[in-house]
Amino acid sequence: MTSTRTLSEIVSSLRRRPRLRRAAVGIGFLAVSALASVSIFATAPNAVPETPRERAWPVSVMIAEPAMLSPKFSSYGRVESSRQSRIRTNLIAEIAQVHVREGEWVAAGDVLVELRRDGLELTERRRAAELDQERANLNSISMALNLIEKSSEHFVAMHRISQTKLERHEGLFERRMISRSLLDDVVQQTSAASIEYQRHLRELADFPNQLSAQRARVAKAEALLDQARLDLDHATIRAPFSGPVISVDASPGDYSASGAVLVEVADASGFEVRAPIPDTYRARVRRYLRAGQPITAAAMIGGVQTALLLTRFAGNVRAGHSGSDAFFEINAAAGSAPPEVGRVVNLTITLPPEANLVALPVQSIYENDRIYQVHNSRLKALTVERLGDHQTQAGEYRILVRSSELEAGLSILTTQLPKAISGLLVRPIGAVDG
Repeated sequence: MTSTRTLSEIVSSLRRRPRLRRAAVGIGFLAVSALASVSIFATAPNAVPETPRERAWPVSVMIAEPAMLSPKFSSYGRVESSRQSRIRTNLIAEIAQVHVREGEWVAAGDVLVELRRDGLELTERRRAAELDQERANLNSISMALNLIEKSSEHFVAMHRISQTKLERHEGLFERRMISRSLLDDVVQQTSAASIEYQRHLRELADFPNQLSAQRARVAKAEALLDQARLDLDHATIRAPFSGPVISVDASPGDYSASGAVLVEVADASGFEVRAPIPDTYRARVRRYLRAGQPITAAAMIGGVQTALLLTRFAGNVRAGHSGSDAFFEINAAAGSAPPEVGRVVNLTITLPPEANLVALPVQSIYENDRIYQVHNSRLKALTVERLGDHQTQAGEYRILVRSSELEAGLSILTTQLPKAISGLLVRPIGAVDG
């Protein structure tokens, strides 16, 4: 038989057992909490989803104003000289004086180095004496020719008389009017006269050869004397042109060696800057150069802002370079700080002006060839050609672009947005001056 416990019995049991009492209280609390949560969710109102609002990005814009502008770009170059003379001497002589030092400016014709002249002057006097002797020999041969030409008539007459005498004695011998011995004497005399006549003819014929040979000796002596005088003149070494002295390798008391460099001088009119042209501009620069349009550059050279002019492109590509170099002419004047050969300078190169170019801030350019038009508070992408740099009258840096879609009056975005795309809602809040 199952017995049912009364509530009083259960309460009495819980009083006797504290642990069971605490468990019962916890279970009751959880049951009440669950019942309250169910009641709240059952009676709460239904949530209505909120429609998201599109964000309008605040941006700055500028009005496009296409104009005739000159693109610029930067490069670096090295100062060189197209005419740099390494002055040598073919003389071996003691160096008497050195009149210049490295870095000095010299004018064309200025004395750089002097060699001792003693030995060279002795050589000149010896060559002059040799020339006098050869000229005297030429005069002797000329006089001998004159005398032998005057004696030609005598030899001809003697030859003719001897032949006539021989013919007469032969006739007398045939008629037995003279002896054989007398005829032999006449034959001997005629032969001797004929030999003398032939010798005269040979000497007369050989005199032109003797004259030519002696004239050649005179010419050789004259050349040796000219060389001696030239060597004497080369003992004074002068500057071939105006410009700075690059190096001096001579000192008084040293002996010059044949072919050794004594002084190195750069031609002031040959100063130029050799600079690489970026691939972006190379084709256009070549086209302008062929068309005869001037391409100028500016650089700080010797502490002075100097104007340069593009003259030509290099004929080869230097090792380690990907493109051709261009040469910019420098006009350096005496008295100014001369350019230092080998110094690297920064160039700002200016191209001829082009039409329909728009100068935009750097912030307007996206991925180098895209800008955005602001129309009805929405962005519209425009593809542009980047042509170079520009500086406003206020000194602000701009980028020159061109596009068939870029018309005057368009509003162009001048703010760099992180996620700019066509159709993006924007809110212009300011304008940038062009």
